[in-house]
Amino acid sequence: MALKRHRLCHRRKAMGLSQERLAGILGVERSAVVRWESAETDPQPWHRSRIADALRVTLEQLDEMLVDVSVATRRGRIMGEDTRDPAAGVVPSDLLAGLRTFLTSYLPDRPSEPIRPLVDVRRSVGRVHNLYQRASYSSAARLLPSVLAQATDLATNAPGAHRDRAFQLLSAAYIAASKLAAKVGDGESALMAADRASTAAGLAGNRALLAVAAYQAACGLLRIPGRTDQTVEVLASSIDRLSSEGPATDPDLISAHGALLLLAAVVAAGTGEQKTAARLLSQAEGFAAELGSDRNRLWTAFGPTNVAIHTVSAAVRAGNPDQAVDVALRLDTSRLPAVLVGRRAQVHVDLAAASLMGAADRSAAVLHLLEAERTAPEVVQANIQARELLRDLLSKERRVATPGLRPLAERAGLLV
Repeated sequence: MALKRHRLCHRRKAMGLSQERLAGILGVERSAVVRWESAETDPQPWHRSRIADALRVTLEQLDEMLVDVSVATRRGRIMGEDTRDPAAGVVPSDLLAGLRTFLTSYLPDRPSEPIRPLVDVRRSVGRVHNLYQRASYSSAARLLPSVLAQATDLATNAPGAHRDRAFQLLSAAYIAASKLAAKVGDGESALMAADRASTAAGLAGNRALLAVAAYQAACGLLRIPGRTDQTVEVLASSIDRLSSEGPATDPDLISAHGALLLLAAVVAAGTGEQKTAARLLSQAEGFAAELGSDRNRLWTAFGPTNVAIHTVSAAVRAGNPDQAVDVALRLDTSRLPAVLVGRRAQVHVDLAAASLMGAADRSAAVLHLLEAERTAPEVVQANIQARELLRDLLSKERRVATPGLRPLAERAGLLV
């Protein structure tokens, strides 16, 4: 039975490297690269940092690629073409297996280990958020069940002096879970996690976290067919409540309020409410100016650059590709905090969608998706929007015009 490290192999190809070229960069024989990719041997520790540099991934992402060993299969058929399973391949279902198990375990096991100190749980929650924002989705998914368990145990057993902070961490952990579920298209899990985040934030009395939980609930609802009206209601009521409280001075509340405005603008653009979308974007721009710079308070990524990114998204949802491209040309994503890799990649996913409108430039769409993958290696494997664009491109494939499409789709796991 032939084995293969498909993700490692695909990443090498995505970087335009042959086995010989990668071997030359690393100073090893080509046979060493062949053995690594066929899971016959593991790279020595002193090779790993150089491999990660060559493939432009983190050491943690490289470790994920090395442990992901599967049977080598024949490629060529699009996932989901089998009419018995029309949804196959739309969402990498195994990515959320651990999270779904945790969310549906209403009688969890009693802690088998001592309750982690609050500082340790805070570090774990921060790490899973950072992994998500770096678009290390598989690593975030792997850690989430244990981080949620740690935060739950802490909140359940925290003494009075630490109770509010413990529930804040629990809320933040569920927000991370909701983000990941929404990213891969599982609206039900995203909504369930957002509801729990809201409950924990309410117990902690934290208004900013309540607002971020409402944002995530709206993201979950957007992934569920037929729930657009409810999405609009959640966003509108949350924005109205924050506005009724008067001007905020807390950067967390400003960021949460701004994030809600941005999502509401994108939703409005998608439903044909162009004037409403423009008004909401303008309001968000004002909040970003008040904040003063690109920040990442409560992992919202809110700031002036993120307003511009959402302006691109809104233009795409409104069916205005020229406006999306015009805004993107003036967009400098290098101003974002370094951790926001996924947000940078999202610009190229949106521009890929814009390329398919109007003149339907499929080659440009593929190039944007390739750039999104270069920026964030896992984006085409986990981002539901990117995967849907790939499936659309595959259904109308012209191999001469889009020579990079099939290899990209193969790396995304859409061809079997």
